Amino acid sequence: MSHAPLIASQLATTLLGQELTTEECELLAQIMTQKKLVKNEILFEEGDVDETLYILVSGRLDVLKLIGGQSPISMDSIKQGGMVGDFVDTAPHPMRVAAKTESIILLLHKDSFEALIAQQPHLSYHVMRSILRYCYQNQRKVNDKYLEMHRLVQNQYMATY
Repeated sequence: MSHAPLIASQLATTLLGQELTTEECELLAQIMTQKKLVKNEILFEEGDVDETLYILVSGRLDVLKLIGGQSPISMDSIKQGGMVGDFVDTAPHPMRVAAKTESIILLLHKDSFEALIAQQPHLSYHVMRSILRYCYQNQRKVNDKYLEMHRLVQNQYMATY
C-alpha cells in the first residue's frame, strides 16, 4: 500500500508544499518517505552526511551544537512546516538535530529528487525556489540576531567605558 496520498496531504501543509500545486505535491510525495520521531530522538548527528532534505510536518526540532564534553547548546528551533538538512551539498551536518517534541518528518533524498528533475522541471524549479525562500528567511533571522547581539555588546562596552 502506497503512503503517497498521506505524504502529499502532509506536504501541502508545509512551507515547501505551499509553493506547489496539488498535483505537484502528489508527484513529489511518490519519492518521499515519512519518519516519526519521539521526544529527544536524534534526527541526525553533527558530522553525518546523508544528502537528505527533512521537512517538519508536525512537532518541533532542536538544532544543537556540541561543544567539548558539555551538554549540547540549543542554537535554534525548527517549527512546523520548516526544513533542515542538506541535499544540495555533500558537506557534513554542522550540528545535531533532535526532536524537541514528538515529530513527523518527510524525507526527500537527493538521488530521488535529481531523477525527477528531467521529468518534471517545473516541479523541480518550485521545490528549489521554496528552499531558497526558506534560506532567505533564515538568513534574515540570523542577521536580526547578529544585530541584536551587536547592540548588546556595544551597549555593554559604552556602559563600561
